[in-house]
Amino acid sequence: MEKNRSKTYVLLVLAAAAWGFQPICIKWLVPEWSPVTITFMRYVFLSAILMGMAWLQEGRRMMPRGRDWWYLLGMGISGVMLNNVLQFTGLLTTTVTNCTLISATTPAITALLAVLFIRERLGLLAWGGIVLSFCGVLLIVSQGEMAVIQAIAFNVGDVYCFLSQIVWAIYSLLGLQVMQRLSPLSVTAWGALLGGAATGLYGAADGSLQVTVLPLPAMASFAYAVLVGGVMAMVCWNLGVKHAGPSLTAIFLNIMPIVGMLAGHVFFGDVIGSIQLCGAAAICGGVYLTTHSH
Repeated sequence: MEKNRSKTYVLLVLAAAAWGFQPICIKWLVPEWSPVTITFMRYVFLSAILMGMAWLQEGRRMMPRGRDWWYLLGMGISGVMLNNVLQFTGLLTTTVTNCTLISATTPAITALLAVLFIRERLGLLAWGGIVLSFCGVLLIVSQGEMAVIQAIAFNVGDVYCFLSQIVWAIYSLLGLQVMQRLSPLSVTAWGALLGGAATGLYGAADGSLQVTVLPLPAMASFAYAVLVGGVMAMVCWNLGVKHAGPSLTAIFLNIMPIVGMLAGHVFFGDVIGSIQLCGAAAICGGVYLTTHSH
């Protein structure tokens, strides 16, 4: 049991790490493609890969039945179309710092929705872990400077980013329901296919779906978003939701700022000081408290 739990947590760390680097890639992509185009093209490739993997492993067992189609459609609209388009649109007018801060609210949002809709409850120690990890995120993005926090200006892009966190929480809750009957791989594949199709229809209707040839850096970013931030991360995430529940799973998203901090150091020469290290320690401590609270 302990071994299975540890394996689940490793998968969630991998997913969070992959997504922690993704905003940098998206920042390189949004000048070339619209958010709708990025989302649609990403899920054309992503769903093709996932559907092929699911068919090879499961054959006809991957086929949904009855009400599962509605859950999967809901997952596609919330976690694929709305989550991606809202987040990518937000990144056009807000900073990665603001987006990171807002994404740190996801564990609390998910836990609240889980209490309301599936009666999943966290104890005081788990809530303490959520608060501690949020404080860690705050330390990393502010570098311990109150002036940085005071200077943060929220705009319409931040509203989009916040809404993207709500629909991602909904995606996780819906996934938990349908994974009682289908495998995480099949659920991820169908959600990607239906969400990509919905995004394509929306983009065709409003004229925002326009595909152009990408320059090499943007092409590399797109490949990362498909293979690492897409196939690998989404399968790992849904496995985590199935085995750990949406509330515990969501706390791992706060690992993303640590990865962003390290990526900034490697690619842009950002200095990592003692304040940022304390923030990283607080995030890890919060994750530990939440995952070991019961």
